[in-house]
Amino acid sequence: MHCAIIGSGVAGALLARTVAAAGRSVHILEAGGSIARHLAVDTYQGALDRNLTSPFPEWPKAPYPRDNDPKAYYGDQSPEFHPSFIKGVGGTTWHWTGMTPRFLPRDFKLKTHYQIGDDWPISYEELERYYVKAEKALGVAGNSDNDHGSPRSDKYPMPAIPMPYSDQVVARRLKALGIEVDAMPAARNSREYHDRPACCGYGTCTPICPIGATYSADTDIRKAVELGAELTTNAVVSKLEVDPAGRISRAYFKRPDGSTHYISADNFVLACGTIETARLLLMSAAENCPDGVANRSGMVGRNLMDHVLMQCNYVMEEPLYMGRGPLSVSTVLTGRDGDFRKSHAAAKIFLGNDRNVGLVAADLLADAENFPDILDKMRHRLIHKGMIGAEIEQLPLTSNRVQLDKTRLDHHGLPMPTIQLELSDYTLRGVKKWQRYLTDLVEQIGGNNAEVKTSLTSHHTCGTARMGDGPRHSVVDKHCRAHEYPNLFVIGGSVFPTIGTANPTLTIAALALRLADHIKKY
Repeated sequence: MHCAIIGSGVAGALLARTVAAAGRSVHILEAGGSIARHLAVDTYQGALDRNLTSPFPEWPKAPYPRDNDPKAYYGDQSPEFHPSFIKGVGGTTWHWTGMTPRFLPRDFKLKTHYQIGDDWPISYEELERYYVKAEKALGVAGNSDNDHGSPRSDKYPMPAIPMPYSDQVVARRLKALGIEVDAMPAARNSREYHDRPACCGYGTCTPICPIGATYSADTDIRKAVELGAELTTNAVVSKLEVDPAGRISRAYFKRPDGSTHYISADNFVLACGTIETARLLLMSAAENCPDGVANRSGMVGRNLMDHVLMQCNYVMEEPLYMGRGPLSVSTVLTGRDGDFRKSHAAAKIFLGNDRNVGLVAADLLADAENFPDILDKMRHRLIHKGMIGAEIEQLPLTSNRVQLDKTRLDHHGLPMPTIQLELSDYTLRGVKKWQRYLTDLVEQIGGNNAEVKTSLTSHHTCGTARMGDGPRHSVVDKHCRAHEYPNLFVIGGSVFPTIGTANPTLTIAALALRLADHIKKY
């Protein structure tokens, strides 16, 4: 059995390593090139505009959203929704926060419990053992004595990352209000694990961990190659071909010199992210699939979701000294589930630990009245600054979608994606609820000058190739196999029917390992 995997992020990497370890033939196609950590760190340190993508190379023939100019990728017609991701070996795990909470059991059955959204065709119980495997594969540190509402059959591989001083101060005040704070599970080493060092608290987890203490998928790609997998970089897959028997027979890809090549395989797996997966399936339209591959349902590209990101910044009379340790370590154990979900969106609430000297300096420098004692003002603000954030769930809407913009072509002549997205009333009610909640919480713990900032994206895109029980309203089945093609699989956040409140990466990893077991049977 020969398996072609398109994409080398966490889903493709874990799948490639696991299938290769079982003695199967694996070929990985990656649109970008390899990324060297030390060079990325040097680039970031020398960048004038330090953002999510500034450490990483641009591939002229394989564009991806750059933080300094996202509309170059998404176009002017897209809303102010510009989720970030990276092309390159290891994918977006190069600049992720490392947060790895599990979904809650009821996140899989929203329709059953709350009469909103949709049910997944699988349950938490079916996925639980793969959550354990994913936590071991990624190296997750967490508090094994508190399951945060997601029952566990095994302990975390590592103890939790220590709580920063600022979190300890806030946690004590929240505890006095009867609100519990605990360590957020994270794929970040609290001790040496999988040949990766322990976190040293450098504080730039996003956009890059300088020492590799946070998991990045390039490590599993290297292991897959050592096990015999073949890796082709700078290979932009442009089309999937369907043969007369109704199987995917070839994946065509373009090289930087403009030449076109193809790969044949027994099974094809799309692991190229929520946006690019939809783009490729739609670009593969042909006479025998005029609306795109796997799109008989019309669901490819639809039901796009993300978490609304809310950050409540404040100052406190007591010094907090944010910035000691990773960017975010602790979570507030309320808001993720309850009967309120019948009426408004849930939220995962977290404590921020990002000092962000650059933003504070830019804010002060923008007002001449801050001179000449600007350094004293900067010092005071950085020492006393705090942040409580929330990531709010969005329901799947068929109107929220990724489409092709044939008026904008990349350097290979391929249509670029464009996005249509608006928040559901359910989410908007949740945004209002959690904004009031955060500002009230800040006031109760003694914070002042609360300022709430909201973004349409947490860079957690999901949907666009959802899983379901039948082909009428979904793209893939419970095993992530396309309903229309027996040898085409899709893995990643694109298959999520709903998004819940958890960061999606651990669930993506668990689904990838589950798919690996399924593919190994052939």
